[in-house]
Amino acid sequence: MGFTGMEYITYGGISIINAIPAWLGGAAAIDLKVRVRVREGYCGVGDFVGFIINYLRSKLGLGYDVCVEVDSEVPPGSGLKSNSAVAVGVIYAVLNSFRGSVDPVEVARLAAEVTRAHGSSITGAFDDASAALLGGVVLTDNKSLRVIRQLNPDPLTVVITGYRVGKNLQGIDRLRALSGLYQALFNIALNGDLWRAATINGILVAESLGYHNALETIGIALRLGAVSSGVSGNGPAVYAVFKPGEEGPFIDYIRNTWGYYIVTRLVETRYLVS
Repeated sequence: MGFTGMEYITYGGISIINAIPAWLGGAAAIDLKVRVRVREGYCGVGDFVGFIINYLRSKLGLGYDVCVEVDSEVPPGSGLKSNSAVAVGVIYAVLNSFRGSVDPVEVARLAAEVTRAHGSSITGAFDDASAALLGGVVLTDNKSLRVIRQLNPDPLTVVITGYRVGKNLQGIDRLRALSGLYQALFNIALNGDLWRAATINGILVAESLGYHNALETIGIALRLGAVSSGVSGNGPAVYAVFKPGEEGPFIDYIRNTWGYYIVTRLVETRYLVS
């Protein structure tokens, strides 16, 4: 069949469990949209999108010139899953246009392969790619590229700041050394205590990677009633999750400290993996 072209939306996300220490990850989709439009033909694209297209061309025998336009609400390089959301959006739209149908988990697996091959993710971030595409909360094995559990979250508000600070990966080996702890943390999330696991993860990432201002912000978020708070991904973004209507005091604190923020919400599950 011919190349039909389409538009598709994926989502940014926040971390539940960082997958670097134990290859076991978790992420929650948030309503920061990445809109991908694809059509047959040639147009200039950035390095990352060009890499994805060439990867698909070599791996799947894609025989068309593809023009891709990406419009993203996710701050890049922030730990809010920007690359994963772009990768799954491009792959889903291209494959759907090429084949007429596509398996979402295959798309997430391809996105993990691509981001790892590109060097923009240490583990491939299968958890982030899955959340960006499937919506909701996912808990995954990033080594075997399996979705272990999906959860449809309550309609919670997410306040995000810290994303304009430089990323710091110098302490990544300190994070890797926590493998045993992270296996236990993953089990806490798997057994239903999702937001406690997310908070512990976020504190461990902040401490391991040296985001000291983030640690203070996490503590204040929790004191002001946050369901969970932490550093997302490998930083620098800091998130706090609240029951709707309870985020006001924390936003007042953010206005007087960091001075910038995004207010969004968790996204419901849109594809269930059998």
